[in-house]
Amino acid sequence: MRTACERLQNRPEVRESRRQFLKQCLTGCAVGCVAIAAPGMSVDAFAVRPQHPIVKTNPKRALVIWNSQTGHTRRIGRMIRHVWEKAGLAVTGSDYRKIETATINQYDLIAIGTPVHYANVPVQLQEWIKTLPSIEGASVAAFVTYGGNGNGQHNTACGLLEQMTSIGGAPAGMGLFGNMSTFAPTWSTGNVRRILAFRDRPNEDTYQQARAFAETILDNVAQGRTFTIKREFGLDSLVGMLPQIAITKLMITNHHIDPDLCIRCGTCVGDCPVAVIRLETGSVNTKRCIACMACINNCPTQAMKMNFLGKPVYGFKEFLKRHRIEIIEPPELSA
Repeated sequence: MRTACERLQNRPEVRESRRQFLKQCLTGCAVGCVAIAAPGMSVDAFAVRPQHPIVKTNPKRALVIWNSQTGHTRRIGRMIRHVWEKAGLAVTGSDYRKIETATINQYDLIAIGTPVHYANVPVQLQEWIKTLPSIEGASVAAFVTYGGNGNGQHNTACGLLEQMTSIGGAPAGMGLFGNMSTFAPTWSTGNVRRILAFRDRPNEDTYQQARAFAETILDNVAQGRTFTIKREFGLDSLVGMLPQIAITKLMITNHHIDPDLCIRCGTCVGDCPVAVIRLETGSVNTKRCIACMACINNCPTQAMKMNFLGKPVYGFKEFLKRHRIEIIEPPELSA
């Protein structure tokens, strides 16, 4: 396996972004899966599913949940919360890990958001949703943030909404919000230009889109207008079927904490969604790691180390600093 990885690392196309690498090196594999997977997908994954009807057209209590790594998704969630509060709802907003799951069925309206993770809903969020009690009677909306031109954002939002409807929610809508990509290996392997092309996102247009989305959800609920979940089929769908996390991890080496740079703040431990970091030993359980890059992106001193295709990886905070980028906050959240 190591020899195979070395051969991959020496190929010129591997120097491109993760998405380009997967598409160029694995498209043949994905296309080869079509004959086997297409029949199942046409009937199941890409079918229009029966939906629960919206029954509470005058919601009083709302919940906005976000899974956010670097702040993009959290901003959108807070914007939705702000709009709903102005409309007179009593709204709770929080990171999904801080929600008391036993109380989630007490809300009339729920919005849940996440970044796209390898063309899908992050695995840790999927597992969390499976632990929730029935929310029958509540209306639900999904929102997704994605980097650059995105990769599987529509189907990720569909998947998130499908999971919430599977526990009883009535779908009221979904929204997609673009921003700078936060996949650290992209810029760390020399593809800075692809990220900087979107250096202005999120911007005021993004926030206006979030306001409009929040208002649309309220209108849909008031009108009892159920949203139809319909996945799209394309190359991203095929790539999304591949074990992208495992493939990405083949490119990762030297993942650990540098004790000379670590200030023992615990940020990496708190942000790791699967609890695989041991601060006391400076180690990472790479077998259980899901390659989300949260530890790399949020370490304030760049003490979290990782190589991708043999090159050192640095995080999103450092990327913003090096390129003098300051993400603007919407006025209602920065006041």
